[in-house]
Amino acid sequence: MSRYARAIVAGLIAAVVMSFLMTFVFGGATPYIYGLFTGVFVAYIFGNLAGNRKVATVEGGEKDAALKLQPPPGKALLVVFREGFVAKLAGLNIAVDGKEFAQLTAPKFTVLTLAPGAHRLTCAFGGLAGPQSKPGTYDFQVAEGGVAAVGIGVTMGLVQGGLAFIPISDVDAARAKVSRMPMVKAQPAEI
Repeated sequence: MSRYARAIVAGLIAAVVMSFLMTFVFGGATPYIYGLFTGVFVAYIFGNLAGNRKVATVEGGEKDAALKLQPPPGKALLVVFREGFVAKLAGLNIAVDGKEFAQLTAPKFTVLTLAPGAHRLTCAFGGLAGPQSKPGTYDFQVAEGGVAAVGIGVTMGLVQGGLAFIPISDVDAARAKVSRMPMVKAQPAEI
């Protein structure tokens, strides 16, 4: 089934139901106009969410261990979190150096183990939300035993939205910010 088929079916169902309900209130063509508007709106919302996929979450002891933010010997950590209201339900695909490792909705975070050095974080929305928002890139440097933390927010534009990167240099501040959020498992856990 096409990833947009569910959106179209949901839109059609919403259009029929709304048209039927509005026939009790209005006469003539008005119920069908309400039904058409409702169906298009529902299909648009579901189309924006068509790129979402099921992600594994981390809880309990595994999350507590990750929140210590202690990289393995010879490695570094990347903490990526997403917050904000705009497009909060749309899945944002996250990759480092071209290797995708997580999809985040807001508010959620993930932790990735990296080799020390220079890296490029890239993100883009899937589904119908993808063409409506510019993909984002963020170049960062992380030392051995270091932690790079970055938040991702969505910005509104006249024609296209964008992504804003908010680096946090204080590890304790990053830990405090993400400790209240659900954690998504990075797959793979190390790049």
